[in-house]
Amino acid sequence: MEITRKPGRPSKERLPENVSSYLDRHGKRRYRYRVNGQKTHNFKETYGTAAFDEELSSLRSGAAPVSGERYERGTVGWVAARYRASLTFTGGKSEQTQRTAWLILEKFVAEFAKYQIIHFQFDHIESILKRAATKRPNAKGRMIGGPSAANNLRKELLPFFAYAIKALRLERVNPVEQADTVKVPKGGFHSWSEEEIAQYRAHHALGTSARLALEIFLWTAQRRGDASTFGPHHLRDGMIEVTPAKTANKTGKTIWLPVAPQLLEAIEAMPVAAGKTFLATAFGNPFTRAGLGNKMRDWCNEASLPHCAAHGLRKAAARRAAELGATNQELKAFGGWTTDKQVSVYTEAANQKKMAKSAMAPMIQFDLDNQKT
Repeated sequence: MEITRKPGRPSKERLPENVSSYLDRHGKRRYRYRVNGQKTHNFKETYGTAAFDEELSSLRSGAAPVSGERYERGTVGWVAARYRASLTFTGGKSEQTQRTAWLILEKFVAEFAKYQIIHFQFDHIESILKRAATKRPNAKGRMIGGPSAANNLRKELLPFFAYAIKALRLERVNPVEQADTVKVPKGGFHSWSEEEIAQYRAHHALGTSARLALEIFLWTAQRRGDASTFGPHHLRDGMIEVTPAKTANKTGKTIWLPVAPQLLEAIEAMPVAAGKTFLATAFGNPFTRAGLGNKMRDWCNEASLPHCAAHGLRKAAARRAAELGATNQELKAFGGWTTDKQVSVYTEAANQKKMAKSAMAPMIQFDLDNQKT
């Protein structure tokens, strides 16, 4: 008697992490992507194809997949599906950096998905950047856009169009290279003053997430993405060990910092023991990079500091160190910067103040001495 076995997963099939297969009611093998905390996704593309890999890459980056098969060859949508799985996009970038890059690109892709790449000229790009540079409220009432947002978009469009030109074998210059950058007002993010730090602390007491967030930013000089993942596992032998996500794939450089008593006090004052991260949402989950930035925006508004933001605390930390005599090398060790030029962005005002004081001190004394004679 012949035994009929229910078909199972092919024995040689080695599936990627978080991907599993199953037989549907028609006996057809299907594939799905499952990660805790996310909705299960059933793959639309055929397993083993480049399109499947592109769909998987999209899922891992945290954004909705873009299927290139929906668009004609040569369109923005067609290029986008391939670009996300390419080494041009993924090479040397951490998952967080990839996610951030795609969040910047996806609105452009969604709007122009059916447009042919070959039709884009530099003036079209400049028009798109000009619109991105205009500050405006989004659906939730939060302000978006601005010169920095426009230049961030230009930064991501450059490799996108370079890849498109290569993929389509076009004989043309990159229109993004020809488009001018948007001038950013000098200074960028506002650096918190000592009075503003004191005002925020007076409004948000110890034992609140708002207060803990300030102390984390101020005493670690971390970016939002790193602060959102900062937790007990980063504390070792009275020191903080952190590898900035922005440079993780490039240098792998680990930063060691002493744990400031003010930061430790804020951590210990929290009413609930920390989970994987010190900062968590109302549902107990870690913040996303953007989520923490938005929440910090709310906390600043509550403290009547609408002009202050999370990144301004990183600048304030660098300013404090510079004003107290830290060298460029010491500042690099503190904030994870790699060049003097990067440090100067954060310390220009402090250096000017220090040099002016040094230059005027003898002049003041000279004048005082003359008045006595």
